[in-house]
Amino acid sequence: MLNSKEEQLAFFQDKVVSGWVADQQGINTAGWGLTLTPMDMAKIGQLYLDDGIWNNKQIIPSWWIDESTKEHSRWGKLSYGYLWWIIDNKEHIYAAMGDGGNVIYVNTKKKMVISIASLFIPRAKDRIKLIKEYIEPMFEDC
Repeated sequence: MLNSKEEQLAFFQDKVVSGWVADQQGINTAGWGLTLTPMDMAKIGQLYLDDGIWNNKQIIPSWWIDESTKEHSRWGKLSYGYLWWIIDNKEHIYAAMGDGGNVIYVNTKKKMVISIASLFIPRAKDRIKLIKEYIEPMFEDC
């Protein structure tokens, strides 16, 4: 819960913050302030890759995985689902891209999840290019 400008600045400067920012009533902001480790981000990606199953238990309905990762709107040439950008509809590649360069990337055809957590970079747009050109090719023979 952030009660002042000083607390907000401290939140952005802290290196070990986790969780989701909430207002004075304990309501999460939902639009910003979610802090996750790269491992937490990868777990979300893996949950989606596995159609909502975690530890042999269905915790998100598979229909929701399908629904949230298909196009519902467009931003210029980019397709957007429910909090997921559709990178390649044919190969079913999608990514959650957070503020400043944080990414959860899921390639269902290659059974691959990649998470990137970074310091804030305004208008970071190079993450998908980085993944497709440099990270994915390292695993072509796996």
